[in-house]
Amino acid sequence: MLKFKKYWWVLVIILAVILLIIWLVAKNSNKVDYTEIGDGPHLKGSPEASVSLVEFSDFQCPACSLAFITVNNITEKYGDKIRFEYKNFPLISIHRYAYKAAEAAECAADQGKFWEMYDLLFHNQANLTYSDLTNYASQIDGLDASLWQNCLDSGVKKKRVDEDILEGNSNGYNSTPTFILNSQKVEDWSQLEDMVRALVEPLVPMQQPVEIQ
Repeated sequence: MLKFKKYWWVLVIILAVILLIIWLVAKNSNKVDYTEIGDGPHLKGSPEASVSLVEFSDFQCPACSLAFITVNNITEKYGDKIRFEYKNFPLISIHRYAYKAAEAAECAADQGKFWEMYDLLFHNQANLTYSDLTNYASQIDGLDASLWQNCLDSGVKKKRVDEDILEGNSNGYNSTPTFILNSQKVEDWSQLEDMVRALVEPLVPMQQPVEIQ
């Protein structure tokens, strides 16, 4: 009896190790295998346009939903005269659903449906739980929802999201939305439409008055 009491902690450790192994096996057995289909940049407009606009954004950020309207106005107005690129920058310390929403958009991108998911996420910003994301995927025409689900559950898109976050952090960005216009950070994005217009639309020279003889 005394010998058992002396070594009881050994039995506890052995039991803990066994439970840990069981948990790891169960976790790995539930992991979904998924192979990425595509991993290019998310672009609107022309890749060759001389005016380049990059946004680091967060699907749960209220200001980003306002910027979403501004960006749509710009891209619809100027079309191929501008190159717009979206990058993920979820502020996970204050937006608990933003990171998973970014993964959801990246999974949709594998099927060429990034912008469709992008629209749904910003239009439904107040509802970004896991079940909400699944519901949005089912609403996108041409999206294989089962394949999308496998992608989301596999966690394979964490790498892509983290790469965008790392790029933003390395450039010193700490808020969303952050816009980069022709390699220059935009300090006041409320002026963004005017700034883009000044770059895209050529200045019309003033006509000299005709002198009457």
